[in-house]
Amino acid sequence: MKIEGAVPVLLMAFDENGGIDDDSMRQQIDFCIEAGSDALAFGWGTESHMLTDAERAQAWTVADEHTAGRLPLIAATTHPAPAGALALTQIAKDCGADVAMVNPEPARGQTFVDLYRDLSEKVGLPLVVQDAKGNASAEDLLAAVDASPAISSLKIECPATPNKMGIVRDALDDALPKDRAVSILGGSNGALLIEELDRGSVGTMPHPAFIDVFKRVCESHLGGDRPDAWKTYTDEILPIARLVQAGGAKGGSMWIQKHLFKLAGLFSTDQCRMDTAVPPSWVMEQILSIAKASDSLLARRL
Repeated sequence: MKIEGAVPVLLMAFDENGGIDDDSMRQQIDFCIEAGSDALAFGWGTESHMLTDAERAQAWTVADEHTAGRLPLIAATTHPAPAGALALTQIAKDCGADVAMVNPEPARGQTFVDLYRDLSEKVGLPLVVQDAKGNASAEDLLAAVDASPAISSLKIECPATPNKMGIVRDALDDALPKDRAVSILGGSNGALLIEELDRGSVGTMPHPAFIDVFKRVCESHLGGDRPDAWKTYTDEILPIARLVQAGGAKGGSMWIQKHLFKLAGLFSTDQCRMDTAVPPSWVMEQILSIAKASDSLLARRL
């Protein structure tokens, strides 16, 4: 299952009591599908690492049942112990997930390769390798792809991401048989999206509020119109990213996305389990102004 295009990392919706809000999760999924998402993903940005196993199973099951096969569903099954990653990946498969995304941290070298070989042989779900801290060398990534036929994609979001993507893409093109494809996607909320697409990425996994804008950027660039991709990126994505940085609030991007969904009537609260801070009011005012003026589904909901 090749993953490419605009793939939102879902936000975890919580109710007033701090439990998972199933109805808000369903509304988020409907929004993402209407916005043209190419798949749906649970990840660090879904606060997956802050959930109990029972809550993970609850969220994955709700998403599988509501998505009903309309889009591939990617579950984050990262765990610091290989046995834990195996167990979570099996739970995800039982809950209906189509793909598992696993960050191998702290595995290195042969331990890294063995993790994906075991996941491939013992669970059998298609796999996304999440290289989120530069923990994997290009050589380790290639060795894991060779050892694990279940690896369908690499999500690379580390220091100097575009450069590493180009190195890995060239090596994969040389090493893979003609009947196998492994896609490369970016993350980090598209901070270097254009450069990533220049260097072999075929998609990105940002937060969901502006996923249709990210999709337009990807489609323009992959269709050969880099100037249009650049204009959309600099007009509609970059200003908000700069404001998030300017506000300096811890975890500000996640809270802002949840707050936008609350204002749009998709979420009942903007609660986060991760330690986050509310950005300064002037930041939120400018983000709202840009969001409302954008050519996006969210603008029509605000």
